[in-house]
Amino acid sequence: MGPDGIVNEVKNSGLRGRGGAGFSTGLKWSFVPKHAAKPKYVLCNGDESEPGTCKDRLIFEHDPHAVIEGVMMPGWPWARRPDTSTFAASIATSEIVQKAIADAYARGFLGKNIFGSGQGFDIFWHGGAGAYEVGEESALMESLEGKRGIPRIRPPSLRGWSVGRAYRN
Repeated sequence: MGPDGIVNEVKNSGLRGRGGAGFSTGLKWSFVPKHAAKPKYVLCNGDESEPGTCKDRLIFEHDPHAVIEGVMMPGWPWARRPDTSTFAASIATSEIVQKAIADAYARGFLGKNIFGSGQGFDIFWHGGAGAYEVGEESALMESLEGKRGIPRIRPPSLRGWSVGRAYRN
């Protein structure tokens, strides 16, 4: 199944994100430029620095391989070259997730030639210092680029909405 087929399958499944908006996962994946020359990255943000939250930590602690699979799923449709990489960022339970990543490499689920398929997929661990703002996606990207983890200034995304419709009840 090619990238379009995978994206359509996820769209048809009705899978939604765990954030407050519950955004359609398949729709989000469909925004990835299909023919861009630049490599594509998946960011997995497990930074729980919001006071009183403990939603991601349980997954990282008790089923870290599910996190790895969850990072691979959106990256796989575009992982057509052995050098395609994925960055996972989290400060929660660092040792557990790093061990799970090492286990996945040792068993052939990750690397340059997964199960002799000629396809590669890498996950790189990036531990953060824990900052509330880094829960926002552009702030996480800033942090991964070695900058201060604050949100980028950008216009709101109104894909598929006219300005008039976006503000109606």
